[in-house]
Amino acid sequence: MLRENRPYKILFVNPSARHSIRMELANDIIEEYGTYPPLGLVYLASFLKLKCRYPMEGKIVDCIAEKMSDEALENTIRAYSPDMLAVTTYTPNFVDSLIACDIAKKVNPGIKTFLGGHHTDSYPEETLSLPNVDMICRGEGEETMLKVIETIIEGKDFSNIPGFGYFKDGKPVIDMSLPFITDLDTLPLPDRSLINSNLYQSVLGSERISATVISSRGCPNLCTYCYSPSKKYRARSNSSIISELKEIEESGIKEVYFFDDLFCLTPQRVIDLSKAILEEKITLRWSFRGRVNAVSEEMMIIAKKAGCERIHYGIETSDDRRLKIIKKNITVDKIKKAVAMTRKHGIIAIGNFMIGLPGETREEIYTTFRFMKELKLDYVEVGVLTPYPNTELYRDGLEKGIIKSDYWKTFAEDPKGVYPGFRPQVWTEHLSQEELFKLAHKGFSHFYMRPAHVLKTFMKVRSPKEFLTMARGGFALLFSTIKGD
Repeated sequence: MLRENRPYKILFVNPSARHSIRMELANDIIEEYGTYPPLGLVYLASFLKLKCRYPMEGKIVDCIAEKMSDEALENTIRAYSPDMLAVTTYTPNFVDSLIACDIAKKVNPGIKTFLGGHHTDSYPEETLSLPNVDMICRGEGEETMLKVIETIIEGKDFSNIPGFGYFKDGKPVIDMSLPFITDLDTLPLPDRSLINSNLYQSVLGSERISATVISSRGCPNLCTYCYSPSKKYRARSNSSIISELKEIEESGIKEVYFFDDLFCLTPQRVIDLSKAILEEKITLRWSFRGRVNAVSEEMMIIAKKAGCERIHYGIETSDDRRLKIIKKNITVDKIKKAVAMTRKHGIIAIGNFMIGLPGETREEIYTTFRFMKELKLDYVEVGVLTPYPNTELYRDGLEKGIIKSDYWKTFAEDPKGVYPGFRPQVWTEHLSQEELFKLAHKGFSHFYMRPAHVLKTFMKVRSPKEFLTMARGGFALLFSTIKGD
């Protein structure tokens, strides 16, 4: 029921990352390379505000970007006095999600705590069994949460809400479906007034302040290391995307990163959007995550003309055999052609790599490091392959005995008890975890610490702030490399 005849109040929380499990790079390097806005929460809050049949209010707190302490979060909850705390959660940051719920219950035991995200997709029962967790959501949460809020306001019993988990008569009840929005154009544009856009930046961008946009959801690819809850690809219309880009441009932001799992399903999709951007005379600079088997010369030419500055490619490794093992569905030849094409048209090419793949030897890892340099990429990211929950790789590791026990489930059942000293396992078929991390730091530093690359990078700097950010990242990398060696 509505409390005191006032709007139902929800505090949306992107929790702190102080207890986050990070494996691929040292935390001090990651922190220097910027933060992204919690766009999922912005979409959720915007949808509820527009669609709810009853008065409601929403406020977003980004504990990471705002560098918010537990005490500050407690004070915020106390001052806002929400009826519900809605917390986004991924397995690596799950402890921080639970701490946010603990703080809310400390302020007011009557606050409803609602968790959603990839972790609740993978471990719904385990999550709902933990202290201070009242409700969970699986799948995309907009429509599910709307039904939950309206049911609460109406004072009715929960029933038949897809993807929703709650307690009935003290016992957990979970609908195990994974609901997804079929027509993304039915969602309102995200209301960016709910966040402080000045807090978000990336060192790789040409502008200090940048925005993220999600133009599609889902990914039909079958990479063994990736968990994508929806294999059905759904894209927004160009008119919807253009409307959002216009709003962003009018707000004064000058750069956008398309944060889709799969932005360029085909070259034609990028071509059509680029044409629309040019027709509308939008001057934003933009970048996206691309696949080397979904680009073309025509796409590069018009994307560059329309403002595309960077493409992030998931390259992973330097060998067709290993690419096939992880079901990447690309080849080394396509990688070479795509990167060369990107650089030819003046677009920054970024490569994401992983080491410690199934069957990979030390010498093959060094071959990948040499391949990074041969491609003449502008930037690289190097990670150690970490099998995450609900992935084919994790299941294979358990079956083959490379992963000795279902340790992610153990973590999900008692995250706070397991967390101190907890380290996820990497793929240690041929090399130990310690060896792989040393190699990752070595590959990362050998690429970036080449004198020619350092000079080229700093020659591109366009402002004192960008110089300082790059310098901090460089010193963090150097210090991390010394520790890693």
